Amino acid sequence: MAQSKRNRIRSGAQPICQACGCADKFDFNVPDELWKKVVPNKLRNQAICLECFDEFAFKKGIDYSDSIETLYFAGNQATFQFQTVTAHAA
Repeated sequence: MAQSKRNRIRSGAQPICQACGCADKFDFNVPDELWKKVVPNKLRNQAICLECFDEFAFKKGIDYSDSIETLYFAGNQATFQFQTVTAHAA
C-alpha cells in the first residue's frame, strides 16, 4: 500500500485522510503491528494522515518516534524526502 500511495503523491493525486478529511501530504511507513496498535479498527485499511496517526499514538501512549525511517512530503510544486537522523521519545 505504501508504494502505491507514494506513486499517487508523486503524481499529484493526494489521498484524503479518512480520520480528519484533509489532504494527506505526508507519506510514511510504520510496521504493520504498530499500525494495528495505533489506528482504530474501523480506519485500519484507510488512508490516515501523519497528524492523525500522531494523535492516535499520543492518546494511546505509544512511542513511534523510531519507527519512521523515511518521510515524504508532497507539496504543490515539489516532493521532498526526509530521513530520520535521531529519534527521541517525548
